[in-house]
Amino acid sequence: MSLHARGDETPTSRGVQWFTATAAVESVGDSLARSLLPIVAVSVLGAGTATVGVLNSLGLGAFLLLALPVGVLADCWSAPVSMMTVSSLVRAGATLGVVAAWAAGQLSGAVGLMLLLAFALTIGIADVVFTAGQGLLVPRLVEPEEIRGVFGRMQTATQAGGAIGPLVLSGLLALLAAPLVWVASTVMYLVSAAAQRGIAPLRPGPPPQPRVSMWAMARAGTGQLFAHPLLARITVANVLNNAAVMAANTLLPVIALTVLGLAPAVYAGIGVVGALAGIAGAMTASTITARLGLRITRLASSAAMTLGAVLVMLTATQTLPGPPAAWLALQSALAASATAVAMVAGSDLAPRLVDPERLGTVLGAQRTLVLGIMPVAAVTTGLLGSTLGTITTTWVWLVLAVTSAVPILTLPRGEESRPEL
Repeated sequence: MSLHARGDETPTSRGVQWFTATAAVESVGDSLARSLLPIVAVSVLGAGTATVGVLNSLGLGAFLLLALPVGVLADCWSAPVSMMTVSSLVRAGATLGVVAAWAAGQLSGAVGLMLLLAFALTIGIADVVFTAGQGLLVPRLVEPEEIRGVFGRMQTATQAGGAIGPLVLSGLLALLAAPLVWVASTVMYLVSAAAQRGIAPLRPGPPPQPRVSMWAMARAGTGQLFAHPLLARITVANVLNNAAVMAANTLLPVIALTVLGLAPAVYAGIGVVGALAGIAGAMTASTITARLGLRITRLASSAAMTLGAVLVMLTATQTLPGPPAAWLALQSALAASATAVAMVAGSDLAPRLVDPERLGTVLGAQRTLVLGIMPVAAVTTGLLGSTLGTITTTWVWLVLAVTSAVPILTLPRGEESRPEL
């Protein structure tokens, strides 16, 4: 039964609607909270680039360190909606707490810096828990053949929320002192927690398993991640793809604002183009994968990422005709849409291939690699850019984009021909 059939609203479709709504609202709140963090750090505390870098890296660093143990706990707890709700409420409390600290005059000096660091860490850890709950919940909401479609809807909602957040932030900053805007994040998190009450899983989780050590569960889950060739290759491809994304995010601001001399407002507009392209990519990813198959879809995504890197390299060396902003906007659209498609294509593999009682652990191991590579890639690219020069380091970005296609080329022949994958 299709979730999109008109006039046929079932408990399952209502559950998916609430699930999508909470993804969108949570994303708006998270985008507001994270985007405001460096603004407050600089404008209120006078922080420098090193401090801002640390604050921005804590969120992704939490995935690197905690995604696997949180995945193990998710399998033990087996209550994904409760995990999401706890995460939303913790983030609501954290945002409201930092506003209260500012109102009490505590958001200054060393104390203020420690509060912001603790806040960024709390938001990051809660995000790990929320994401683990989402991954465990989707296979319980719908039938197996609809899993990828629901992941696509979730990704679309998340992309849209991420794009709306900065727009809301800019409007509120014109009216309110910067720390007060975190109240809007608090409201979004609370609305998300309320929306989660409408999520009704189609099926229960697996029965309780015999108790074993966390280390044994983590080892077994990680082993299962690489036991299936298809899942292993998609994971490696995602790692390389995300490394290329972070290399691009690290190099592009320097290239655009320093090498090409674009105005900040123009560069912000390029970001809007990318956000819209990302939404479009997420919306169409499931349909594209169903029609073309996993192998062709992912190869096309890698090709688009590679073309974007080449465009930036040629633009930076003033090889291409016309305004540089137009070429960077094209790169932004290619990269954002390709990344969104890549995130959805293959998102149903783990729920289909992994034992239900180990799904949280396997997804946690996968996120450790796929999301954990991002802060590592950002720091490494930054160091290489400082040492070798920005233009030379774009070759690293290009190599990562090209090599993201290699694991896809080696997909087992028996799997790559199945369009439903």
